[in-house]
Amino acid sequence: MIWYLLYPLRGTTEPPKLSPSHPIRRAFQAHGTATAQHWLLSLVLTISISVLLCYPAVFQTNSPAAAGLRNLPKHVWTSTTEVEGEHHADVVVRQVWVHGDYMNALSQSVLRKALDVQHTLLNGGFGAGGLSRTSMLSRSESGCITPGPGEKWGWQSPLMYWDCSKEALASDKNILETINAHSNTQTPMNITLRPSTVFAGKHFTNTKLRAADALVLTLLDQTEDTDVGEKWNRRARALAQGLDTDWSIFPQDGQIVGNRLYEFRLKPMSKLDDTFLAGSYIIMAVYVILRMKQLRAVKSWFGLLITIGAKMAICIIASFSLCTWLGVDLARIPRPWFPAVVFCYGLGNIFRLINAVLETPPEMPPQQRIGNALGEVGHLSLAVAFQNLAMIYLCSRFVSPWVANFCVFAAVTLVFDFVYHLTFFVAVLSVDVQRMELSDSIGQADLARGSKKQPERKSWCAALLEGTTPLSTRFAGTVAISSVILAINLHFFDVGDQHLSFDTVRKKLLSRKQKRSSVPQWSSPPINQARTPAEWLKLQDHNAAQELFALLKPGAHSFIARIYDPVLVVTKGARGRDKPQMPTTLMGHLRRFAQGHTFPAALMAVFMIAGITLFMNYLLWTGLPEATDEDEEKKSAFSVKTLPTQQTLDIVRMSSCSKGHLTSVSLDRTTSIWLNGHTAHIPATLQTANMKPRLWPIVASALDDSGSFLAMATDTGRIGLWSVAASRFLMFPIVNFRGQVPALYSFVNITRNDHERPYIMIVSPDGYLTELEARTGIHRTKRISASAILCAQLYVDAKGEANLVFVCKPGIVHILSLQDPNNALSEVVASLDPGPPPDSNPAKVKCIHSVPSLGLIFALRDERAEIFDFSSKALIHAFAIGHVEPHSFRVMHSARRQCPCGASAVHTLSVAYAEQNKEHMILQNLSPKDTSISQVCLGKPLDRTKHECRGLDSATEAVYCVESAGVWESTAASSIVGVRRRILSTPASSIASDDEDDAPVLIAPTSAVRQRASKPNDALVSSRFINGLANGRQNTHAPIDHTDPWEAWTMTSTGEFRSRPLLPDDDKMEDEVDDLFVVAPGPIARLGKRSVAVGFGNTVKVITLGKEVYSGATVPNGSLDIGLGSYRARPRRGMERKAL
Repeated sequence: MIWYLLYPLRGTTEPPKLSPSHPIRRAFQAHGTATAQHWLLSLVLTISISVLLCYPAVFQTNSPAAAGLRNLPKHVWTSTTEVEGEHHADVVVRQVWVHGDYMNALSQSVLRKALDVQHTLLNGGFGAGGLSRTSMLSRSESGCITPGPGEKWGWQSPLMYWDCSKEALASDKNILETINAHSNTQTPMNITLRPSTVFAGKHFTNTKLRAADALVLTLLDQTEDTDVGEKWNRRARALAQGLDTDWSIFPQDGQIVGNRLYEFRLKPMSKLDDTFLAGSYIIMAVYVILRMKQLRAVKSWFGLLITIGAKMAICIIASFSLCTWLGVDLARIPRPWFPAVVFCYGLGNIFRLINAVLETPPEMPPQQRIGNALGEVGHLSLAVAFQNLAMIYLCSRFVSPWVANFCVFAAVTLVFDFVYHLTFFVAVLSVDVQRMELSDSIGQADLARGSKKQPERKSWCAALLEGTTPLSTRFAGTVAISSVILAINLHFFDVGDQHLSFDTVRKKLLSRKQKRSSVPQWSSPPINQARTPAEWLKLQDHNAAQELFALLKPGAHSFIARIYDPVLVVTKGARGRDKPQMPTTLMGHLRRFAQGHTFPAALMAVFMIAGITLFMNYLLWTGLPEATDEDEEKKSAFSVKTLPTQQTLDIVRMSSCSKGHLTSVSLDRTTSIWLNGHTAHIPATLQTANMKPRLWPIVASALDDSGSFLAMATDTGRIGLWSVAASRFLMFPIVNFRGQVPALYSFVNITRNDHERPYIMIVSPDGYLTELEARTGIHRTKRISASAILCAQLYVDAKGEANLVFVCKPGIVHILSLQDPNNALSEVVASLDPGPPPDSNPAKVKCIHSVPSLGLIFALRDERAEIFDFSSKALIHAFAIGHVEPHSFRVMHSARRQCPCGASAVHTLSVAYAEQNKEHMILQNLSPKDTSISQVCLGKPLDRTKHECRGLDSATEAVYCVESAGVWESTAASSIVGVRRRILSTPASSIASDDEDDAPVLIAPTSAVRQRASKPNDALVSSRFINGLANGRQNTHAPIDHTDPWEAWTMTSTGEFRSRPLLPDDDKMEDEVDDLFVVAPGPIARLGKRSVAVGFGNTVKVITLGKEVYSGATVPNGSLDIGLGSYRARPRRGMERKAL
């Protein structure tokens, strides 16, 4: 709504989008990033504060907040309003308060004096009989006086607990137990003898009375003449004259003149109220559940729903506690109306932030995703908070006094909701994103960027449900809270004949008088009291009001009472009665401050929260130059680091593990080990060629996934097992390689006889498998194939059982279980035709690639890839690819889901590979064709047909190509990272992305797949290329430094391309000189989830996307890269030289 009001100044009704350099956006972004990074600290602080705020109302049963929360009307409207002018009173109320020492009214002496005062004032009742002077102060008969038939007066006293008997009172050894045991006793007037009505200044423990400050004697007079009042005054005068010397009375003559008229109203909620509330809550619940389900985060939507409910409950209870401390009376509003307040505020901010998180790129670190999302929408939440506070303030100007108190509660709730949104909810959401439960929903935004089809028209209802209409995003909260306030006000507005009209609204808006509930303006008490008469009157709950209505005016909804100031009887020299009445505690000053400055304080609270957040983030700046545009922000998430140089000649082999450890083998006959120390890599160098026994030349190396063992093998079959923990070689077993380089050399953990042990699996091309136990060195060799093995990979299934998948020279795919060490018989995948047949299979299977995370195996032919299910061995899908360079095939996919048919499902599935004898990389991305479908089923065709699932055959394919890709590797962040020689000029055939961020795709047609990519009319090609050709936009690279001929590049699974100079972030000059002598980069190995390590001459470059966290999680396929799985482009002819 605020943007519509600002339309004359801004010229648009759209909310503003702040630039990345705007200080407000930077403040919210820094706050979101810090909260996501320190989510545990944020949760601990918010929960601790929540406990402190909610403890008085929920756990401290004797607190005013808990009493107020218990006494909230359940289904009735109640109010107590002072009536101006002269009106007929339905009842006249006169009282006497008897005090002893401070909070010690339940002593025997005070109770006995109260009994004497009661006998003096009642003295046989207020009938037609005369006054008995002799029994004035000495009556001791048992039994309480009751009105005679037809008499319209009654009374209530705490002495009724003992039947107004001195003997019963004197014999009572436990006064508190007697009071608590009879707290539900009915008096002769059918009024419950509650402690709240006969005591003032009460102290409770677990609903049990423990102390009181005053005894309250109350006379109710329904007669229309003045005879009862005259008798009361005469007896009060006699009481003052005959009072003992150790007691005082106020006023001294016992005559009370001051009185006020109050209207008490009690009306049950109507069916219209019930229907309005029930309908509102049901619609809101359905809306929230549907919106949460639309997030496509199956594992987290219920958890986020619980988080939203907890946040709202905390805000309501904390607001009620704070309002009670500030003296705001909320006891007149029924309970069901309070939750409506927080529903109006929190949902808009929550869904706005979640949608912003889902639109951020999935390859960004979770902390940056949260920070960017909060920076994008934080100022909108702040503006909405100011807008709602202003609307609440305007409503409070013309609503009734009791509703003005409810407006104070609404304002406080808004502030709490805004604070908890920035702390509690942001922390929980960051945890959810880090668990990768929300990242898969991002595919909706990725699909929109990857294939921009002609937009379809949506119905208004669908847009309203999605939250894209102005009504749902800009008006909903303000209109809802205004409606709630006005609906509540309808039950109070007719007080004092002030009917709702435009003229009444105008007068109240222009009035300078602050609207607050009518608090009785009693005269200042002459003594210090724990509870003043005004406060005592406010504490009378709706239960007592219902009984008074039944006594005074059965069936009515209101009555008028004339209430006189009480007569005070106090012990002379009582302790604690001479304290000043001015507030002496911080809470007392806050309560006095809140009486006239509630709304300015609420507005200042929101402003201070935003200001303190901005100031704290300003203090946390490092002082380094910061990015001022989006390209600089992305560059900071794309870093290059050079490890300390340990070797003198080119690196030819690398291996790594998920814990961040790295090894490299150099032509200088040394092996370097970099151990991840979390802050830096710690290097160590092994002179493998000069040791005994001699380890050189090294033809294979591997690290186990736990980072405990390094295994290096020479061409003669000698294997050196290095213990990382002990920093020494354990053994040097010898395996017969038969003069061949292993096709597979990798660690795998196998459980045999209930013991899990690490094994080294060595597959030789001539069909032999050697299993070597890493801890003992025991090994056995067996023949598993009669023909040559072309490709082999390890596969660890969902049960943790290890298998070997390999393809032999005839093109037959075999699966061998490794659980039994004596098993040498493999299973043939019958669904894959080895070929060459005369039908659709043009060539034999040459290579395989396992994807255990999805339960799939990719079988690669020439220009064709076939996917089959590992468990059932059924063929899932087949699609065209290019001429794949051996061992360069990579598979990336979004988070795994479960399809209704029981099979695995993903949002996107991407394959990347290098074409044979070429220098480019091709990426093919498969995603749902229909934007309304969030996943692609990977089940068998028959199961998909039975359950009507959408498989890969109905997916849209987008083809991307990177020219002169150099050496590259995939990461777990669905991105490709590589190093290549910089392309100084762009060919005429380049195709630019239509994204403003990046992504030119360089194309020179060779294979059929690349020709498809170059034909914009082909249905398999994403419209990204078509729009790119039409718009002619080029991607934005990092600033070119012509002294560095190399660059690092990255491409996401959706084709977004970025590049930067290979120079490390610290930009050392010696690195630039060394880079000039590098012929070609490589080898390359994946390092963690977001990093790759590249051998660059005799140095190692670590390229990271975002922030890398080495969690030590296992590699999905159970094996580790040995330097054969990554692709290294061949140098062009005429440029090759020997690396020295």
